[in-house]
Amino acid sequence: MSNISLAKSGATSIPKRRIAWGRKLFPFILLLPALLLFAVFTLYPVINGFIFSFMEWDGFSDGKWVGLSNYITAFHDPFVWQALGHNIQYAVSTVAGKVCLGLLLAILLNQRLKGISVYRTIIFIPVVLSFVAVGLLWSWIYNPVFGLLNHFLGLFGFSTDTAWLGDPKLALGALIVVDIWKWAGYHMVLFLAGLQNIPGDLYEAAKVDGASRRQSFFRITLPLMIPIIIINTTIAVMGAFNVFDLVYVMTSAGPYHATEVVMTYSYTQAFKLHSFGYGAAISYLLLFIIAVVTAIQLFIMKRFSH
Repeated sequence: MSNISLAKSGATSIPKRRIAWGRKLFPFILLLPALLLFAVFTLYPVINGFIFSFMEWDGFSDGKWVGLSNYITAFHDPFVWQALGHNIQYAVSTVAGKVCLGLLLAILLNQRLKGISVYRTIIFIPVVLSFVAVGLLWSWIYNPVFGLLNHFLGLFGFSTDTAWLGDPKLALGALIVVDIWKWAGYHMVLFLAGLQNIPGDLYEAAKVDGASRRQSFFRITLPLMIPIIIINTTIAVMGAFNVFDLVYVMTSAGPYHATEVVMTYSYTQAFKLHSFGYGAAISYLLLFIIAVVTAIQLFIMKRFSH
């Protein structure tokens, strides 16, 4: 009897173990298609591109291993530093604009007003538009001949022939305005989510204590919104250093390299001058800079939040 019972218990324990293992593996099986797509279309190109950054390759002939030569050349290339300077200027301006404007819009639209969802939707619409569509739209608006901006300024007696995208002093600023216009709605939604999670009792208690709206904002709203500000700032910084579509569509990095950023310069080296190894090296230098800037930013923000 004991042998029979042991045999039965052993026979039933094996299927239970298999079921337990099957339950553990089931989520990974469901993730397998997505992981395969990520490996083929993201991970492989990243690794392959990093290998190409150590090679001299024109895209047709066999590549030649040159070690750190591409990185050394990029370090001494004045156009790389000029493009990086434009990236920094672009990042500082767009991050400040998007975060501040997004927070302001969120506060204004965090009200119980009739049709408030319509206003939120209108502000969010630019986010879902492609950069190509946005670039073409604003290129027409900035057009010095028939553009709406010059026509509108002419109604108030200002100059009506300003070449917003043709003037090296104005072109980068014009792109910054477009970027802020496109992404302000996205950051507004994140701020709205944070504002709606703040308990209303805090504002009521502050009002009873005689606090003004300004005091409530700086003593309640702003401190509790610091985690959302960190998230928004991080997203905005990474997007600002990765900008390419908007610059390429609206100015093609001109005039006279006035809007050249690192990504457009890398694209020019790789796909126009057929120096794929050098173009890849520039891209990975930018990746390293983004990683360092993001790490420093998160460290400072976390220290500030505590």
